[in-house]
Amino acid sequence: MSMQTWGDLLKAQDDSETIEQAIARIVQEHDDDEASHLETGQSLESHKAAEIIDHLARSVYRDKLAFDRFQIDEHFSTIDAWGKSAGVTLEAIGEMMLATTNVTNNTQQAYIIPGDASTEAGKAANSPIWESRVKLDQSTAQHVYIGQMDTGVPSGFGFYIHDATLYACYFDGDSVQQNTQITGIDVTEWHRYRCEFSAGNYLKWYVDGILKQTLSAGLPTGFQMYAWYEIKTTTTAYKYMYVQSLHYDEDYTA
Repeated sequence: MSMQTWGDLLKAQDDSETIEQAIARIVQEHDDDEASHLETGQSLESHKAAEIIDHLARSVYRDKLAFDRFQIDEHFSTIDAWGKSAGVTLEAIGEMMLATTNVTNNTQQAYIIPGDASTEAGKAANSPIWESRVKLDQSTAQHVYIGQMDTGVPSGFGFYIHDATLYACYFDGDSVQQNTQITGIDVTEWHRYRCEFSAGNYLKWYVDGILKQTLSAGLPTGFQMYAWYEIKTTTTAYKYMYVQSLHYDEDYTA
């Protein structure tokens, strides 16, 4: 007795196409459809929308990266190029420290500004992204600013800490400071503070990767700065800020 495999069977009595041929045709039609898997909930649509796509460790090569933005990645092996006051030191490799004196209202600052050849850098039009890992030593009698700002102008945006209370902060068009409180953050622990500015669209504040605040109107302008750190003591006691990393990127400028 001979045995006929199912793939050789006709799809129907009135159709000469075999089951195997029909499967091959359907698969080919699927492969030729450029919209395959792109509808809501399907694999490629979900892949495209995912914030993070996982890959094996060390499986992404540098030649696959665009390098289409100006970028600073600072891990504090030196602070020679920084503007800084007397109480700012490189406490250890990978860690910058700002330490006030024990005199009321003593203020210490560290900042980096664009170089002379980068006349349009550090501005709102470049859609900058700013992120830094920071902790404070204490939670009382202090004012702290971190971000892409300049408190001397004042202008820009970032985070403001009054004693132990954290705020999303920016300076409006009249140079008036605007604050929105962020709860549940212990400022004496290490946290990743991040701001994303999309020119003409939004300003977002994140802590440890979690979105905390979004501003979509009245966005700050008029600033030109890469990074700013400031701590002031409001009593006769030393206050300390520690900074372990800074990332900054923006669109390239002429």
